[in-house]
Order: sequence, then C-alpha cells, then structure tokens
Amino acid sequence: GAKGIKLHTPLQRFYMADERMWPVYEASVELGIAIVAHSGASKGNDQYGDPSAFAEVYRRFPDLKLVTAHMGNASWDQTLELAETFPNAVFDCCEIMTWSGAGPNAPNPEQLGRLIKDVGPERVMMGTDFPWWDHKQGIEDVMRIPGLSTEEKEGILGANATRILGI
Repeated sequence: GAKGIKLHTPLQRFYMADERMWPVYEASVELGIAIVAHSGASKGNDQYGDPSAFAEVYRRFPDLKLVTAHMGNASWDQTLELAETFPNAVFDCCEIMTWSGAGPNAPNPEQLGRLIKDVGPERVMMGTDFPWWDHKQGIEDVMRIPGLSTEEKEGILGANATRILGI
C-alpha cells in the first residue's frame, strides 16, 4: 500500500547511483511508486546529496518517478544542469524556499524564482518536509516566490504533483 519512498542519502550514507539501490529503483518503476530523495550539500567530504549525484539514476531509470527534493538546497547551483540534461527530472521546493535569502549558500528570492522558471515550473512541486516545516507557511512561501504567475504557483501547490506522481 505504499505510495512512495523517502531516501535521505546523507543520513543513510550512500550515493543515489550506488548499484545496490538499483533493485529498489526497478521495483519502484514496476510498482509505479515515487521516490523522494533529499538533495543538498552534506557536512564533511562525502557529498551524498549533491544534485549531480542523481544524474546516473535519471539516466539509467528514465521511467522512475524520482523527485530531487529541495531543488538541491545549498547545492542549488547544480539543479539547472540536472534539469537541462534530464527532461524526466522533477523537483520539490520545500526547505529551499523557506530559507531563501538566509545565508551565503541560499539563493535569494529572485534567484529562486529564476531557477524555477529555468527548470520549468511544471516540473516543480511543493513539499512539506514534515515535521520540519509548517505546510501552511510553505503555501505562503510559494505564493511569495517572485517571477511566477498565479497559475504556475497553483501548479506547484498541487496540480504538478497530481500529474507527475499520478495521485
């Protein structure tokens, strides 16, 4: 009855392209369930969550519903290349939108809006990252992203997930 799988590679200490995960990806494709995987810079030398670490999975499993969470977070500068290289790449914008403008590795609100436009707003979904972030605040954060139309924001708030994840 599972509807999806959440992977947190920095906490679980593996790279997305680790071949030991391929049976999980194959089963997810077969069952039609999505995988949401944390992306973003990790503490230490091993960058398990870098968006670039997702490339081989997108390449080998084009039918996998793989959501690169947080749009790369502190490694957001890798997200556009991933999106341009893999038309099957999709993203959620939880966490990154909440700390937008908050530090040296965070995009400012205008950069986040531009990133979403460049990636394609139809490929971006809101996520909650519950219990870490309040979903009501997340809705407000989406509605404040500059440079996006109301229709694009509404897509991020639900229609995109319905279409992409088949829910």
